[in-house]
Order: sequence, then structure tokens, then C-alpha cells
Amino acid sequence: MTRSIPDPAGELFASFGIERGGLREMYGLRAWGRGIQAAMQGHFIGRKVGDPWTLPTILAVRDGRIVWQHRGEHAGDHPDVRSIPMLISASTV
Repeated sequence: MTRSIPDPAGELFASFGIERGGLREMYGLRAWGRGIQAAMQGHFIGRKVGDPWTLPTILAVRDGRIVWQHRGEHAGDHPDVRSIPMLISASTV
């Protein structure tokens, strides 16, 4: 089962140590490059919800334990979502 948990106040994110980006992480060359790639594929920035400075993070939790994680290094740092199930099953986090 897949669930997405919004955290507009940032309390849950802070408890997991999810970092906030600075100017380099949000507007640096790597973030711009990924933004251009996304736009060329028809993906655009949506409405902001919560803290827009939070770095992209994906946590896979099973039985109350983090079994896989991706912690973005910049605003455009996202894993290939199609590969996440395989990464989770191969992980030993």
C-alpha cells in the first residue's frame, strides 16, 4: 500500500531529519537542469504546499521501520519512481 503524508507544518519532516535547501540547492545549476528536463517532459511546478524549501525526500516504511530512503541533494533530485519498488526490495537499510 502506498501513502503520501503531507506535513505543511514540517513537524513530521523535522522528526525524520529532512533537510531544507538553501539558494544553491533550490536554484543552482543542477536544480535548473532537472527543471528543464521535467518541463521538456511536460511536468511543471505546481501549487506550493507547506515549506517550499524542503528538499525532496522519499521514505519507505514497513512495520514502523524505514526500509528505504531517498534524500534529495537539490530541488530536482528525484529517483525514477518506477524503480522504487525494486530499490526497496533490494535494500537492507
